[in-house]
Amino acid sequence: MALREFTWCLDAGGSRTTTFAVNAVVFGDGYEQVSAIGINSARETATYSVSDKIGVVNAAYNFLRDHRGADPFILDVGGEIRTYRTVGEIVRTHVKADRWQVSFNLKQVFLP
Repeated sequence: MALREFTWCLDAGGSRTTTFAVNAVVFGDGYEQVSAIGINSARETATYSVSDKIGVVNAAYNFLRDHRGADPFILDVGGEIRTYRTVGEIVRTHVKADRWQVSFNLKQVFLP
């Protein structure tokens, strides 16, 4: 099955955080021996939102909901292409008049 791409325009102000998986052994004299765990030891989490009219926001919401937090998808942010899945809640908010927003959290996944 081919991965689908999230194609909606992300709002400014989204954030990405990188966490490193490491093994650290601390010795009594303050010396540490540290090594990366696995070949993909750097993993990103991200928080984004999409704001637009209800039709656009609902389409983005349905895309995320259809992936059920388990199925990965592709996201291109500024030319950096990553594979993510949603984590936690997907929130739709009525901002004002005809403006709506969908906010969501992502976790980077690595495929074989």
